[in-house]
Amino acid sequence: MKLICAAWWQWVVRAARGIASLMFACVFVAFIYKIVMRYAAGDAVAWADEVAVVLFVWIIFWANAFLVDDRRQIRFDLLVRMLPPPWGRAAAIARLIAIGGLFLWALPGVLDYIAFLWRERTPVLSLRLDFVYACFGLFVIAVVVRSALELFHLARSSWRRYI
Repeated sequence: MKLICAAWWQWVVRAARGIASLMFACVFVAFIYKIVMRYAAGDAVAWADEVAVVLFVWIIFWANAFLVDDRRQIRFDLLVRMLPPPWGRAAAIARLIAIGGLFLWALPGVLDYIAFLWRERTPVLSLRLDFVYACFGLFVIAVVVRSALELFHLARSSWRRYI
């Protein structure tokens, strides 16, 4: 069972990386198209800017939700590293409860606001803003889930390798 879960998780990570890579490739293509159209054809293509901005927003939140592990995130763990391991564990638990708790508390409001944005559209392509900012909802959910998983790991007997 553990092997199946590990294989499934590796597939999910590869799929998330592939999606992020595809989004970045689309940004690159839109950017190159805009340059070519501006200097070769003398036409400023506004939609390419909008596509690039929307995709950059998605890339940032997608990658932080699914690809960047907690050890690579910017975090204030100087205190955790200075303390003896049991106290560092307590500080890490406090950090996870604070961050995970705040994101969990904010989650209903975030999702409600994203759902509210269906009325608004982007200026050039008229994309619905709830789709544009849905990636932020995914990010908030991922922070809550990752915080809960790390709390679970810190509660186990093998907690030292998670500090």
